[in-house]
Amino acid sequence: MNIRKLLLASGRYTRWIAYLSLALVFCTGIALITAGFWLVPGDDEVRPADVIVVLAGGYERSLYAADLYHQGRAKKIWVSRPAREPSKLRLEQYGIVIPSEEEVHRAILLHKNVSPDDLEFFGSRSLSTAEEAQSMRKRVGSTPMRLLIVTSPAHTRRAGIIFKEALAGTGATVQVVATPYEHFDTYWWRDQNSARMVVLEMAKIIYFAVGGRFFSVRQDS
Repeated sequence: MNIRKLLLASGRYTRWIAYLSLALVFCTGIALITAGFWLVPGDDEVRPADVIVVLAGGYERSLYAADLYHQGRAKKIWVSRPAREPSKLRLEQYGIVIPSEEEVHRAILLHKNVSPDDLEFFGSRSLSTAEEAQSMRKRVGSTPMRLLIVTSPAHTRRAGIIFKEALAGTGATVQVVATPYEHFDTYWWRDQNSARMVVLEMAKIIYFAVGGRFFSVRQDS
């Protein structure tokens, strides 16, 4: 009798495990399917700001920053100074100097008729979005400031989470917008680059949520 009860209990336990596994697979599938839509928040109206902030990354970001500048969304543009890539540093050892990312962004902005007097760099050798946000916190201090942050579509959600956390209590407000010059398919499984971005962004969001942060050895404002 005891054996029979154990078998019955074991059977119920096995069924519950199966049901939970199916539920987990179902929820994971839904999360993956909708990830592309979740990563890119809705098309809110771009609000006026004090500064347009160009995060390190694709040069499509500075193209859109120039558009926003000429639309009168803000009168200043701040461009992030990221860490130099190891491959570029290695080439410099052979006398092959490739322009820094921030200098290319600056060249694009000047080409699109942004006044050089309205351009500034912020941060120094930022290794991650988290480090860019910390550099911005040091930069704004307690000054009430409206920041309009320009980044890639798939990066929009994570950038918003990171900057709002970093700037809490500073008096700065943040709106993150996606550059329309960079393609991202919310139905990400149809496009190789979009699929790569979804996988990377979801992994980075999870890493940030559990406390993971990447910082360079030296942190400047």
